[in-house]
Amino acid sequence: MRSAAEHTRTTILVDVTHGLDAGHEALEGAALASLNLDTPLCVVGDEPRITRALQEIPHDAELLRVIHAEDAEHGGGLRTTLEHAAALPCSTVVTAAARYRVLQDARDILPLLPGVTRPALAAVYPTVRLRGERDDPFALLLDVGAQLDSTAPVLLEHAILGAVYARLISENETPRVALLANTSQEDAIPPRLAEAAALLAEAAGERFTFAGLTDGSRILLGDADVVVSDGYSGELLIRTIEGFAATAEQLLARAGKRFRWRMGVSMLGGGIEALRELTDWQNYGGAPLLGLARPVITLQSGARRRAFVNAARLAAKIDRLDVQRALDDATRDTPR
Repeated sequence: MRSAAEHTRTTILVDVTHGLDAGHEALEGAALASLNLDTPLCVVGDEPRITRALQEIPHDAELLRVIHAEDAEHGGGLRTTLEHAAALPCSTVVTAAARYRVLQDARDILPLLPGVTRPALAAVYPTVRLRGERDDPFALLLDVGAQLDSTAPVLLEHAILGAVYARLISENETPRVALLANTSQEDAIPPRLAEAAALLAEAAGERFTFAGLTDGSRILLGDADVVVSDGYSGELLIRTIEGFAATAEQLLARAGKRFRWRMGVSMLGGGIEALRELTDWQNYGGAPLLGLARPVITLQSGARRRAFVNAARLAAKIDRLDVQRALDDATRDTPR
Protein backbone atom coordinates (compact mmCIF):
# COMPACT_ATOMS: atom_id res chain seq x y z
CA MET A 1 0.00 0.00 0.00
CA ARG A 2 1.24 3.47 -0.81
CA SER A 3 2.29 5.73 2.03
CA ALA A 4 0.41 8.96 2.60
CA ALA A 5 3.36 10.89 1.22
CA GLU A 6 3.29 9.16 -2.15
CA HIS A 7 -0.49 8.73 -2.41
CA THR A 8 -2.22 10.53 -5.27
CA ARG A 9 -5.99 10.49 -4.99
CA THR A 10 -7.86 8.86 -7.79
CA THR A 11 -10.13 10.90 -10.03
CA ILE A 12 -13.55 9.27 -10.29
CA LEU A 13 -14.93 9.66 -13.81
CA VAL A 14 -18.72 9.27 -13.82
CA ASP A 15 -20.50 8.69 -17.12
CA VAL A 16 -23.75 10.67 -16.74
CA THR A 17 -25.12 9.81 -20.18
CA HIS A 18 -26.52 6.46 -19.06
CA GLY A 19 -28.88 5.28 -16.36
CA LEU A 20 -32.30 6.36 -15.20
CA ASP A 21 -33.79 9.65 -16.36
CA ALA A 22 -31.24 10.02 -19.17
CA GLY A 23 -28.35 10.00 -16.69
CA HIS A 24 -29.84 12.50 -14.22
CA GLU A 25 -29.70 9.94 -11.39
CA ALA A 26 -26.01 9.45 -12.19
CA LEU A 27 -25.44 13.20 -12.04
CA GLU A 28 -27.26 13.54 -8.71
CA GLY A 29 -25.29 10.61 -7.33
CA ALA A 30 -21.98 12.15 -8.38
CA ALA A 31 -23.01 15.51 -6.89
CA LEU A 32 -23.93 13.85 -3.59
CA ALA A 33 -20.65 11.92 -3.60
CA SER A 34 -18.75 15.21 -3.97
CA LEU A 35 -20.30 16.33 -0.68
CA ASN A 36 -19.44 13.11 1.14
CA LEU A 37 -16.04 12.08 -0.24
CA ASP A 38 -12.73 13.89 -0.25
CA THR A 39 -12.07 12.68 -3.78
CA PRO A 40 -12.08 14.57 -7.11
CA LEU A 41 -14.95 13.64 -9.42
CA CYS A 42 -15.57 14.40 -13.08
CA VAL A 43 -19.00 14.01 -14.66
CA VAL A 44 -18.88 13.26 -18.37
CA GLY A 45 -21.67 14.16 -20.77
CA ASP A 46 -23.37 17.10 -22.47
CA GLU A 47 -21.67 20.02 -20.71
CA PRO A 48 -24.40 22.66 -21.25
CA ARG A 49 -27.09 20.29 -19.97
CA ILE A 50 -24.98 19.23 -16.98
CA THR A 51 -24.10 22.84 -16.08
CA ARG A 52 -27.76 23.83 -16.11
CA ALA A 53 -28.75 20.85 -13.99
CA LEU A 54 -26.01 21.46 -11.43
CA GLN A 55 -27.47 24.89 -10.69
CA GLU A 56 -30.31 23.07 -8.95
CA ILE A 57 -28.28 20.24 -7.37
CA PRO A 58 -26.18 20.73 -4.21
CA HIS A 59 -22.55 19.76 -4.86
CA ASP A 60 -18.96 20.67 -4.01
CA ALA A 61 -17.79 22.78 -6.92
CA GLU A 62 -14.14 22.36 -5.89
CA LEU A 63 -14.30 18.56 -6.17
CA LEU A 64 -16.77 18.17 -9.03
CA ARG A 65 -15.97 19.27 -12.56
CA VAL A 66 -17.57 18.69 -15.94
CA ILE A 67 -16.07 17.07 -19.04
CA HIS A 68 -17.91 17.55 -22.31
CA ALA A 69 -18.61 14.51 -24.48
CA GLU A 70 -19.42 14.91 -28.15
CA ASP A 71 -22.45 12.95 -29.33
CA ALA A 72 -23.26 12.26 -25.70
CA GLU A 73 -26.71 10.88 -26.48
CA HIS A 74 -25.40 8.21 -28.88
CA GLY A 75 -22.67 6.46 -26.91
CA GLY A 76 -20.10 9.23 -26.93
CA GLY A 77 -20.29 9.67 -23.17
CA LEU A 78 -18.96 6.24 -22.33
CA ARG A 79 -16.10 6.38 -24.83
CA THR A 80 -15.12 9.88 -23.68
CA THR A 81 -15.11 8.67 -20.06
CA LEU A 82 -12.87 5.73 -20.93
CA GLU A 83 -10.55 7.89 -23.05
CA HIS A 84 -10.03 10.28 -20.15
CA ALA A 85 -9.36 7.31 -17.87
CA ALA A 86 -6.72 6.05 -20.30
CA ALA A 87 -5.04 9.46 -20.14
CA LEU A 88 -5.20 9.69 -16.33
CA PRO A 89 -2.98 7.07 -14.64
CA CYS A 90 -4.87 7.42 -11.33
CA SER A 91 -8.53 7.27 -12.30
CA THR A 92 -11.61 5.08 -11.98
CA VAL A 93 -14.63 4.82 -14.28
CA VAL A 94 -18.22 4.54 -13.06
CA THR A 95 -20.95 3.85 -15.63
CA ALA A 96 -24.45 2.42 -16.00
CA ALA A 97 -24.06 1.82 -19.73
CA ALA A 98 -25.10 -1.57 -21.10
CA ARG A 99 -22.62 -4.21 -19.98
CA TYR A 100 -21.89 -5.43 -23.50
CA ARG A 101 -21.03 -1.86 -24.54
CA VAL A 102 -18.81 -1.31 -21.50
CA LEU A 103 -16.94 -4.54 -22.20
CA GLN A 104 -16.45 -3.73 -25.87
CA ASP A 105 -15.39 -0.11 -25.42
CA ALA A 106 -13.23 -0.79 -22.36
CA ARG A 107 -11.31 -3.48 -24.22
CA ASP A 108 -10.86 -1.11 -27.18
CA ILE A 109 -9.59 1.82 -25.12
CA LEU A 110 -7.96 0.50 -21.94
CA PRO A 111 -5.01 -1.91 -21.96
CA LEU A 112 -5.14 -5.16 -20.04
CA LEU A 113 -2.98 -5.75 -16.99
CA PRO A 114 0.13 -7.82 -17.74
CA GLY A 115 -0.63 -11.51 -17.58
CA VAL A 116 -4.37 -11.01 -18.16
CA THR A 117 -5.93 -12.16 -21.42
CA ARG A 118 -9.61 -11.65 -20.50
CA PRO A 119 -11.09 -9.24 -17.90
CA ALA A 120 -13.72 -10.44 -15.46
CA LEU A 121 -16.83 -8.85 -13.96
CA ALA A 122 -16.99 -9.42 -10.22
CA ALA A 123 -20.04 -9.28 -7.96
CA VAL A 124 -20.54 -9.76 -4.24
CA TYR A 125 -23.25 -11.86 -2.61
CA PRO A 126 -24.16 -12.54 1.04
CA THR A 127 -23.31 -15.84 2.73
CA VAL A 128 -23.94 -17.50 6.07
CA ARG A 129 -20.23 -17.56 6.90
CA LEU A 130 -18.43 -14.32 7.77
CA ARG A 131 -14.88 -13.57 6.71
CA GLY A 132 -11.92 -11.31 7.43
CA GLU A 133 -11.15 -9.14 10.44
CA ARG A 134 -14.39 -7.20 10.02
CA ASP A 135 -16.67 -10.24 9.68
CA ASP A 136 -17.52 -9.38 6.09
CA PRO A 137 -20.70 -11.30 5.11
CA PHE A 138 -19.98 -11.08 1.38
CA ALA A 139 -18.20 -13.46 -0.94
CA LEU A 140 -16.99 -12.59 -4.44
CA LEU A 141 -18.19 -14.25 -7.63
CA LEU A 142 -16.43 -13.81 -10.96
CA ASP A 143 -16.96 -13.86 -13.85
CA VAL A 144 -20.60 -12.67 -14.04
CA GLY A 145 -20.89 -11.89 -17.72
CA ALA A 146 -17.68 -10.64 -19.28
CA GLN A 147 -16.65 -13.98 -20.81
CA LEU A 148 -19.42 -16.43 -21.59
CA ASP A 149 -17.08 -19.40 -21.93
CA SER A 150 -13.66 -19.35 -20.27
CA THR A 151 -10.68 -21.67 -20.77
CA ALA A 152 -8.88 -23.21 -17.81
CA PRO A 153 -5.98 -20.66 -17.95
CA VAL A 154 -8.49 -17.79 -18.00
CA LEU A 155 -10.26 -19.23 -14.94
CA LEU A 156 -6.87 -19.25 -13.21
CA GLU A 157 -6.33 -15.59 -14.15
CA HIS A 158 -9.73 -14.74 -12.70
CA ALA A 159 -8.98 -16.69 -9.52
CA ILE A 160 -5.85 -14.60 -8.95
CA LEU A 161 -7.71 -11.33 -9.68
CA GLY A 162 -10.51 -12.30 -7.32
CA ALA A 163 -8.20 -13.44 -4.54
CA VAL A 164 -6.19 -10.20 -4.59
CA TYR A 165 -9.35 -8.09 -4.67
CA ALA A 166 -10.98 -10.04 -1.81
CA ARG A 167 -7.81 -9.97 0.30
CA LEU A 168 -7.74 -6.18 0.28
CA ILE A 169 -11.41 -5.23 0.16
CA SER A 170 -12.53 -7.78 2.79
CA GLU A 171 -9.26 -7.69 4.79
CA ASN A 172 -9.06 -11.45 4.35
CA GLU A 173 -5.37 -12.34 4.27
CA THR A 174 -5.68 -15.72 2.53
CA PRO A 175 -9.01 -16.04 0.71
CA ARG A 176 -10.41 -19.47 -0.02
CA VAL A 177 -11.04 -19.82 -3.75
CA ALA A 178 -13.44 -22.39 -5.17
CA LEU A 179 -14.42 -23.36 -8.70
CA LEU A 180 -18.13 -23.40 -9.54
CA ALA A 181 -19.15 -26.76 -10.94
CA ASN A 182 -22.18 -28.95 -11.36
CA THR A 183 -20.92 -31.26 -8.61
CA SER A 184 -18.21 -31.47 -5.99
CA GLN A 185 -17.02 -34.80 -7.43
CA GLU A 186 -13.93 -34.20 -9.56
CA ASP A 187 -14.47 -37.31 -11.66
CA ALA A 188 -17.89 -36.01 -12.81
CA ILE A 189 -16.96 -32.55 -14.11
CA PRO A 190 -16.14 -31.49 -17.69
CA PRO A 191 -12.47 -31.72 -18.79
CA ARG A 192 -12.15 -27.90 -18.93
CA LEU A 193 -13.11 -27.60 -15.26
CA ALA A 194 -10.87 -30.51 -14.31
CA GLU A 195 -7.94 -28.73 -15.97
CA ALA A 196 -8.85 -25.47 -14.21
CA ALA A 197 -9.06 -27.26 -10.84
CA ALA A 198 -5.58 -28.66 -11.37
CA LEU A 199 -4.20 -25.22 -12.25
CA LEU A 200 -5.79 -23.60 -9.18
CA ALA A 201 -4.52 -26.33 -6.90
CA GLU A 202 -1.00 -25.85 -8.26
CA ALA A 203 -1.13 -22.04 -7.98
CA ALA A 204 -2.52 -21.99 -4.43
CA GLY A 205 -0.20 -20.81 -1.72
CA GLU A 206 0.35 -17.55 0.11
CA ARG A 207 -2.11 -15.60 -2.08
CA PHE A 208 -5.04 -17.97 -1.70
CA THR A 209 -6.02 -21.48 -0.73
CA PHE A 210 -7.91 -23.68 -3.14
CA ALA A 211 -11.17 -24.86 -1.59
CA GLY A 212 -11.94 -27.24 -4.44
CA LEU A 213 -15.24 -27.46 -6.27
CA THR A 214 -18.51 -25.92 -5.11
CA ASP A 215 -22.00 -26.26 -6.50
CA GLY A 216 -25.16 -24.18 -6.30
CA SER A 217 -26.42 -25.95 -3.19
CA ARG A 218 -23.48 -24.73 -1.08
CA ILE A 219 -22.57 -21.36 -2.49
CA LEU A 220 -24.69 -19.31 -0.05
CA LEU A 221 -23.21 -21.15 2.92
CA GLY A 222 -19.92 -19.37 2.25
CA ASP A 223 -17.54 -22.30 2.04
CA ALA A 224 -15.46 -20.12 -0.32
CA ASP A 225 -14.56 -16.43 -0.17
CA VAL A 226 -14.08 -16.25 -3.95
CA VAL A 227 -15.98 -18.38 -6.45
CA VAL A 228 -14.65 -18.58 -10.01
CA SER A 229 -16.96 -19.35 -12.91
CA ASP A 230 -17.42 -18.83 -16.62
CA GLY A 231 -19.46 -15.70 -17.33
CA TYR A 232 -22.62 -17.49 -18.42
CA SER A 233 -22.96 -19.59 -15.27
CA GLY A 234 -21.82 -16.74 -13.03
CA GLU A 235 -24.35 -14.26 -14.37
CA LEU A 236 -27.15 -16.81 -14.12
CA LEU A 237 -26.22 -17.52 -10.51
CA ILE A 238 -25.92 -13.88 -9.40
CA ARG A 239 -29.28 -13.00 -10.98
CA THR A 240 -30.86 -15.91 -9.10
CA ILE A 241 -29.37 -14.69 -5.81
CA GLU A 242 -30.54 -11.11 -6.47
CA GLY A 243 -34.09 -12.32 -7.09
CA PHE A 244 -34.18 -14.52 -4.00
CA ALA A 245 -35.38 -11.86 -1.53
CA ALA A 246 -38.09 -10.59 -3.88
CA THR A 247 -39.35 -14.12 -4.42
CA ALA A 248 -39.36 -14.85 -0.69
CA GLU A 249 -41.32 -11.65 -0.07
CA GLN A 250 -43.96 -12.61 -2.64
CA LEU A 251 -44.27 -16.10 -1.18
CA LEU A 252 -44.74 -14.65 2.30
CA ALA A 253 -47.40 -12.27 1.02
CA ARG A 254 -49.26 -15.23 -0.42
CA ALA A 255 -48.87 -17.17 2.83
CA GLY A 256 -50.14 -14.17 4.80
CA LYS A 257 -53.52 -14.55 3.18
CA ARG A 258 -54.02 -17.76 5.15
CA PHE A 259 -55.33 -16.98 8.60
CA ARG A 260 -53.37 -19.70 10.43
CA TRP A 261 -50.07 -18.48 8.97
CA ARG A 262 -50.45 -14.74 9.54
CA MET A 263 -48.70 -14.53 12.90
CA GLY A 264 -45.70 -16.49 11.64
CA VAL A 265 -45.50 -14.35 8.52
CA SER A 266 -45.61 -11.13 10.57
CA MET A 267 -42.75 -12.42 12.73
CA LEU A 268 -40.67 -13.06 9.61
CA GLY A 269 -41.27 -9.59 8.17
CA GLY A 270 -38.19 -7.96 9.71
CA GLY A 271 -35.98 -10.81 8.57
CA ILE A 272 -37.18 -10.48 4.99
CA GLU A 273 -36.51 -6.74 5.11
CA ALA A 274 -32.94 -7.43 6.27
CA LEU A 275 -32.56 -10.04 3.53
CA ARG A 276 -33.75 -7.54 0.94
CA GLU A 277 -31.12 -5.08 2.12
CA LEU A 278 -28.40 -7.74 1.96
CA THR A 279 -29.30 -8.74 -1.60
CA ASP A 280 -29.89 -5.22 -2.96
CA TRP A 281 -27.07 -4.65 -5.46
CA GLN A 282 -27.46 -0.86 -5.20
CA ASN A 283 -25.90 -1.02 -1.73
CA TYR A 284 -22.59 -2.46 -2.90
CA GLY A 285 -21.18 -0.10 -5.48
CA GLY A 286 -21.73 -2.16 -8.61
CA ALA A 287 -19.66 -4.82 -10.34
CA PRO A 288 -15.98 -3.98 -10.88
CA LEU A 289 -14.44 -5.07 -14.17
CA LEU A 290 -11.10 -6.53 -13.05
CA GLY A 291 -8.06 -7.06 -15.22
CA LEU A 292 -7.85 -3.69 -16.99
CA ALA A 293 -5.25 -0.99 -16.46
CA ARG A 294 -7.89 1.21 -14.80
CA PRO A 295 -10.71 0.16 -12.46
CA VAL A 296 -14.11 0.21 -14.20
CA ILE A 297 -17.20 -0.07 -11.99
CA THR A 298 -20.37 -1.05 -13.82
CA LEU A 299 -23.91 -0.46 -12.60
CA GLN A 300 -27.21 -1.80 -13.86
CA SER A 301 -29.22 0.49 -16.13
CA GLY A 302 -31.82 0.98 -13.38
CA ALA A 303 -29.28 2.37 -10.91
CA ARG A 304 -30.44 5.27 -8.77
CA ARG A 305 -28.35 7.96 -7.11
CA ARG A 306 -27.68 5.74 -4.07
CA ALA A 307 -25.97 3.19 -6.31
CA PHE A 308 -23.76 5.87 -7.87
CA VAL A 309 -22.77 7.22 -4.44
CA ASN A 310 -21.84 3.69 -3.33
CA ALA A 311 -19.92 3.14 -6.58
CA ALA A 312 -17.94 6.32 -5.85
CA ARG A 313 -17.26 5.04 -2.32
CA LEU A 314 -16.04 1.75 -3.75
CA ALA A 315 -13.80 3.61 -6.22
CA ALA A 316 -12.29 5.61 -3.35
CA LYS A 317 -11.73 2.41 -1.33
CA ILE A 318 -10.06 0.67 -4.28
CA ASP A 319 -7.73 3.64 -4.52
CA ARG A 320 -7.10 3.94 -0.77
CA LEU A 321 -6.18 0.25 -0.49
CA ASP A 322 -4.03 0.39 -3.63
CA VAL A 323 -5.96 -2.51 -5.15
CA GLN A 324 -4.99 -1.71 -8.71
CA ARG A 325 -1.27 -1.87 -7.98
CA ALA A 326 -1.73 -5.17 -6.13
CA LEU A 327 -3.61 -6.60 -9.13
CA ASP A 328 -0.85 -5.41 -11.44
CA ASP A 329 1.84 -7.04 -9.30
CA ALA A 330 -0.06 -10.32 -8.95
CA THR A 331 -0.92 -10.74 -12.60
CA ARG A 332 2.69 -10.22 -13.68
CA ASP A 333 3.45 -13.48 -11.89
CA THR A 334 0.51 -15.45 -13.31
CA PRO A 335 1.68 -19.00 -14.07
CA ARG A 336 1.75 -19.91 -17.77
